[in-house]
Amino acid sequence: MPKTDTALAAILESHRTVLLDHVNATIDALKAELVDDAAALPKNDKVPTFEQCQDPANKDGANLTPRGVELLYRLFDDGAGYNRASKAMGITQTAARNRKGLWEKKEGGLNRQRKFLEGIDS
Repeated sequence: MPKTDTALAAILESHRTVLLDHVNATIDALKAELVDDAAALPKNDKVPTFEQCQDPANKDGANLTPRGVELLYRLFDDGAGYNRASKAMGITQTAARNRKGLWEKKEGGLNRQRKFLEGIDS
């Protein structure tokens, strides 16, 4: 593959990521509007502020701590997409996308068991 084809492929993949993020955010917003079951919505969980998301206690090197994961999941609970969540937490969009998949499939999405966070919930 010539160098220009490689650059074009990278641009197309970047565009694919942007489009997928947009589609997922749109679908998440529509799902939130259609939820009739109040039990499925988050209860009394505070949405973390940008400053709380940037706290060094949320990361252990390049990895999120359990506190950082809970903050990220709360952003997803609030309807955040990959872009917003990744910028708030200081992680890559790929990492945010992977965590959102875990949030949906393993944790139960909006029905997940939420954890108490010292300094935020108190």
